[in-house]
Amino acid sequence: MSPEALSPEALRDPLPGAPPGTDAADVLIVGAGPAGSATALALRAAGVPRVVLVDRAAHGSPERAALRVGESATPNVGPLLARLGLPDDLGRLGHRPYHGNLSLWSGDGETADDFLRRGSGHGWHLDRARFDRWLREAAVERGARLLAPATLAGIERRPEGGWTIGLRDAAGRRSATARVVVDAGGRRAPLATALGARRRRLDRLIALAVDVSFDVAVGAGPAGEPAGRGFRGRSFVEAVEIGWWYAAVLPGGRAIVTLMTDDDIARAAGLAGADAFRSAWAATVRLRDLVPPPEDALGAGAAPAVFSAASQHVDRAVGAGWIAVGDALIGFDPLTSSGIAGALDDALAAADTILRWFSGDGAAARAAAIGYARRAEDTLRRYLTERTRHYTAGSRWPDAPFWSRRAAR
Repeated sequence: MSPEALSPEALRDPLPGAPPGTDAADVLIVGAGPAGSATALALRAAGVPRVVLVDRAAHGSPERAALRVGESATPNVGPLLARLGLPDDLGRLGHRPYHGNLSLWSGDGETADDFLRRGSGHGWHLDRARFDRWLREAAVERGARLLAPATLAGIERRPEGGWTIGLRDAAGRRSATARVVVDAGGRRAPLATALGARRRRLDRLIALAVDVSFDVAVGAGPAGEPAGRGFRGRSFVEAVEIGWWYAAVLPGGRAIVTLMTDDDIARAAGLAGADAFRSAWAATVRLRDLVPPPEDALGAGAAPAVFSAASQHVDRAVGAGWIAVGDALIGFDPLTSSGIAGALDDALAAADTILRWFSGDGAAARAAAIGYARRAEDTLRRYLTERTRHYTAGSRWPDAPFWSRRAAR
């Protein structure tokens, strides 16, 4: 499962037989979100000289600025950032402390889960576009090369070792060579699937999200919440018959409100439309008080943004000369708040695996690949157990399609 062993001398030399003008990399990473940027940071910190990030969105593009789901970073993100050599106080970058969760989930009334009571410190409510940009720019500042906008157009193994990668950018097609390639391309897992891995989708969950202006003084806060009114400093989750709602206050006087449901349920109810979405929001028990739905539908009648949030994984985490990280490896249900922490942890583990491949020790390289695959299997197993536990606890509507699909078997 490991690539050819590479000596330190080989790392400093151009790839053998690479055509003149071809981008040559020791490691080429497809995707420059948190998982890809963190992998680049870890590799550069370890001294890998030629790390290339391929990002399909240009810096500052509308796609890059689009609303992102997954705005909460749990307390374990701080130590992971520190391991990457980055500051763990994200407040200095404009992000808000995240102290815990409020939920109306099991029918036993509203409950609070405070991180400080667990002794785990606090996490962060993120401006995701700013956070992603910060990680990407940190990787570039530390020596990674960014190719953007560019997408994967093809990949083939080179007879002499490594890969030839076809890329498509604004000027047309270009090629690159790399000894190792990393799939950080998100839930589509473009690289892993091109190399024969299969995506296994476990449900049909989607997120319908809006970003609205929000005054933290709006809403009546329950007793015992952190300083500030409303639900500042916490995420809020409310279970409903068709799924569940998520809300959090974001930097810049904004709040994100998201309905999680299955794609067929959303289609049948027309929830991708502004009016139907607002009506469902207005029918909630508690959310409508914490973040009142705008009276004029959604501002200018805008419909919610729709994202896939399905639980999924690839059936192979690693192969000879390639490795998957982040959502390309395992796409988590947002209910677990595992996405960002999981992406950073994958990046550190993948970088360690790649360094062992480069060590020149064939036995260590093989063991590293096997270890990474087992780590992915263990992570998936723990995640599925946690997912079932969460949904079973919240099932006040056991016969409703959304909940019956997730019931413990």
